[in-house]
Formats: sequence, structure tokens, C-alpha cells
Amino acid sequence: MLKKFSGLVKTILYGKQYPFSAKYISLSDEEYLLRKIIDQDIKELIALERDVYFGETPWTKSAFLSEIHSPIPHLYICIVTKKEEIAGFIGSRLIGNDTHITNIAVGTNFQNRGIGKLLIDEVEKFAIMNDCETLSLEVRLSNTDAQRLYRRLGFSARNIRKNYYTENNEDALDMIKRLEVG
Repeated sequence: MLKKFSGLVKTILYGKQYPFSAKYISLSDEEYLLRKIIDQDIKELIALERDVYFGETPWTKSAFLSEIHSPIPHLYICIVTKKEEIAGFIGSRLIGNDTHITNIAVGTNFQNRGIGKLLIDEVEKFAIMNDCETLSLEVRLSNTDAQRLYRRLGFSARNIRKNYYTENNEDALDMIKRLEVG
């Protein structure tokens, strides 16, 4: 308990807020804008969650607002199409020597284009900038496609969290990636 508390204090006092600048990128011959999430995006993020999570919305508007305005160093970014549609997003927060991916979703019409990898790569840059030793996340046991992506990106299973997802009591696979810091 004391270790977690001291990690949180270290994070608040010494963590750096990632100076993320919006940028255009090309993936699969498509042009996208990668930028920070703003309050006005939340309605679309919730709709994207519904698309990805079979009608469920794991995060509420207040959960998104709390995270993007947190004093704890964090990175919440989205990838936007030319038609100004959010194709995917990722959120992460720094706790001690770990950057925890709190949420990631890529719209079903945009999957298998490299968007998930790109988003995780951006969070990894944030983690390294903050001298983190690990990246971590939880993923539904039933989401084998996401697990396959995370393994391909260097994550490994740490343990199973029983009944992690409260809406259906599904277990989560806790995954971690060790980072090579400077």
C-alpha cells in the first residue's frame, strides 16, 4: 500500500505532461489527424465504444472528463479521418514507474489498418519520456484479437483478474510490457 501511495506522490510531483502536438499521418493509403482528445469528443467516443463493445459503454461521460482533466500525467489521444470521424482513441495514465493504458478502441470499420499499433506506439513514447519501466493494460479474456495484437507488440500475460468487467463479470487478462529506458 505504501509503495502504491509513494508511486502516486512521485507521479504527481515529478511526472511530465506529454507535450503532444497534433500531426497528420498516413496509414493504409489514408490520411488521418492524430490529436489530443477534447471535451467535445466525448459523445463520439461513447458512440465508438458502443460500436466496438457490442452496445456496451464501459466509460461514461464523467469518467472521460475525469481522466482527461486529471492532475496525474496522462495522454488521451484520438485519430480522426478526413471526414472528421474519430476512427480510434487511446487513454493512459502514469502511476509510479508504469504507464497504464486505461482505454483503447478502434472503430470496427477501421480495424486491421495499423491504428491500434500506432496508438499504442504513441503511448509508449509518453511512457519512455516519463522514464517508465512498464506499460500495462487489461483486456477481456474473450477478446483474443486484441490479445494477439498486444502480444505482437511485446506485451505478456501477468495474471487474470476475476470478474474485472462489472457489466457481465467477465475476467480480464492483465498484461505488461517491459520498456527499455534510456
